[in-house]
Amino acid sequence: MSQKTSGRATDVRTDIQGLRAIAVGIVVIFHFVPAALPGGYVGVDVFFVISGFLITAHLMREITTSDGVNLPRFWARRARRLLPAAMLVLALTVAAVWVFVPTGFRPGFLSQVAASALYGQNWMLADQAVDYMAAEAQASPVQHYWSLSTEEQFYIVWPLLMVAAIWLAARSRSGSRNRMIAIVMGSVAVVSFGWSLWQTAFDPAAAYFVTTTRAWEFALGGLTALVVVSRPGFVEAIPQRARAVLAWVGLAGIMVSAFVYTGDTPFPGYTALLPVLATVAVIVAHDPSPVWSPRRVLAVRPMQWLGDVSYSVYLWHFPLIILAPLIVKRPVGAVDLLVITALTLLLAWASKVWVEDPVRIGVTRSWRPRLTFAATAAAMGVVVAVTMTGVGVADQQVKTSQKELETLVQSDEPCFGAAAMEPGSGCTVEPDTVAVPDPALVDKSPERCITNTRDDELKVCEYGADVADADEVIALVGDSHAEQWLSALTSTADERNWHVTVLTKASCPYIGVPRDEPEKSDAEVAALVDTCTTWNDEAKAYLDEHTEIDTIVTSAKSANPVEAEDGRSWQDTAISAYEERWSELPDHIGSIIAVRDTPRMNSDVLSCVTAYGTKAGEECAVPVDDAFGEDPLAEAAEETSDARVSLIDMSDYFIVDGECPPVIGGVLAFRDTHHISWVYSSTLAAPFGDEIANVVESASA
Repeated sequence: MSQKTSGRATDVRTDIQGLRAIAVGIVVIFHFVPAALPGGYVGVDVFFVISGFLITAHLMREITTSDGVNLPRFWARRARRLLPAAMLVLALTVAAVWVFVPTGFRPGFLSQVAASALYGQNWMLADQAVDYMAAEAQASPVQHYWSLSTEEQFYIVWPLLMVAAIWLAARSRSGSRNRMIAIVMGSVAVVSFGWSLWQTAFDPAAAYFVTTTRAWEFALGGLTALVVVSRPGFVEAIPQRARAVLAWVGLAGIMVSAFVYTGDTPFPGYTALLPVLATVAVIVAHDPSPVWSPRRVLAVRPMQWLGDVSYSVYLWHFPLIILAPLIVKRPVGAVDLLVITALTLLLAWASKVWVEDPVRIGVTRSWRPRLTFAATAAAMGVVVAVTMTGVGVADQQVKTSQKELETLVQSDEPCFGAAAMEPGSGCTVEPDTVAVPDPALVDKSPERCITNTRDDELKVCEYGADVADADEVIALVGDSHAEQWLSALTSTADERNWHVTVLTKASCPYIGVPRDEPEKSDAEVAALVDTCTTWNDEAKAYLDEHTEIDTIVTSAKSANPVEAEDGRSWQDTAISAYEERWSELPDHIGSIIAVRDTPRMNSDVLSCVTAYGTKAGEECAVPVDDAFGEDPLAEAAEETSDARVSLIDMSDYFIVDGECPPVIGGVLAFRDTHHISWVYSSTLAAPFGDEIANVVESASA
């Protein structure tokens, strides 16, 4: 393997191969054992810089020798290099999804496969990332294709920008191609970095995935290549010792970010500068000669081999780690991770030797670009067609399962769900059966009525009897922890001739003080406060105007803080604010019913239930002291002097022998870490309705 130590880019650089090995290594560790490298996601950024450098260096050499870029030939080469293995992994993943994945996950997983085949996965994930209802959605086995989608979009746009720069240079007075290319690249870097700062502050979930917040990373790699290729003496002029230090500093920067950054780090805004500039430093250092430099570490055979198969390792590792628990029907352990790692490396080697290389340097190398494009379109078309057909079939399966589930819920089967918790029922609270619904279907509620976190629209839904004929008109008001009682309330309303009006907004309690989120950026908090305040004002006006409303039922997530006032804790501030907000309600509302918040489960509750199956009730339970915390809304209801306010506490329907199991009476009681499932909510209709009826009757007496 030839290696030059000058600044000139060569076909194979051992330092870059070593960087690839480090990048894929920290990404795999992050996905396999997140606690070990909480910032391991920065490996993707290392890849972005490397791609920007290598592709720009290749294009610059072509421009130098031929005065232009052969776009069809460039894109055909990229397609032969990247698509065969990518399409193979997608095709095999589709097969695995049908064999091993629960019905409810299939439509989402298959849709992501189709988006990945079209290299638009990152935009799909960005859209889903801002969906509050999908915030804790199960990761799909192809979710990692978001970065490949970003790279493919770069490969399409980047050469076009360079061609545009050449065209502009030919028509400018200076006529300097390199200068114009530098201006274009620099402009992309500046604009993209500015956008990355803004979007990471105001919309971090989407910012992580979209191409526009990552383009500056490719551009910095490109600018580095421009300097290295057009001014080879630049690197040579740097003393070898300085280059060695620069290389070590760069590697240290990558590893520090991998160890220190976490999921709470605002990314990819200004914090991405550390791994990006660190990668640039290693590339510029270019294999320094001192014996104490990192060249020997990067050039050792295992590092070079891993760098060589890094693309395939990246492709294979994520489907394996996501599908493994679904295949073995339990959480993966240390031994499992070793097996998955070995299988990842084996599959990576096999696909590199038998798929990537034969297509890249075999008979297809002589294909004309149009033939390569035709084959590429055919392969992508087959994957997309098969996948989208599967989505249709899977959607129908989900609808069938939902119908069966709704029928079961309406059957009033004894010992089902909350009925098993009734005193004297004689039921087995934690039967040795698989939970209903399947964790993959638990969030597929037949009814949802809630304004999303980003919106301030007052969404109003009506259920039950007609207002004119109803015995009681009830408004369900609050955040998603109020809306989670929708199934229980609408079910009991049908039986009791009640009319139900729903006014709820995600992450926004019905309260008169601003929300707060100390772990979020100031920009995010400002947006949350703005939409929540507007919604609260509109909800208050609605309740004032609609004099037919007799009763309000409200609840809120107890752990969601508000802005503390007058030196008090946010909890004390919230208690006072709830009391004040309730006192402002008009006189036509005779009863204000506060519902104590439901328990909080472990963060991996659905994965735990999926893995443990019939043993999930005991294996995934949470001690009561951990499940329940201080509840300002409940405390306000207990302390207020307003005679209209009452407190309903349904906690006993979640506690079994000092613990809160996720499965009760054969029903999966939670749809995520802190919301109860619509099925369990439905089984609580009778006792929940009785509590409300008792309050209403007492108020009328």
